[in-house]
Amino acid sequence: MTSPNAKYGRLARGVHRDLAEKGWAPVRYWLIWWTALGVAMVLFYVVLTPIWLGLRAAAWVAELRSRLR
Repeated sequence: MTSPNAKYGRLARGVHRDLAEKGWAPVRYWLIWWTALGVAMVLFYVVLTPIWLGLRAAAWVAELRSRLR
């Protein structure tokens, strides 16, 4: 008798139910997801965006100075 997960090979070793049957994600995965998303948003919007805007402003000032010469 073959397992319903035989087509997945070694990835499904030890899984005794059909992988096509999806269940609820554990709460710990939701916590990890929302924590990672929060850290990524803070990193992008609070840290990287001001740096990028500062670099753009410096380039703009440098271009204006070079045009005035």
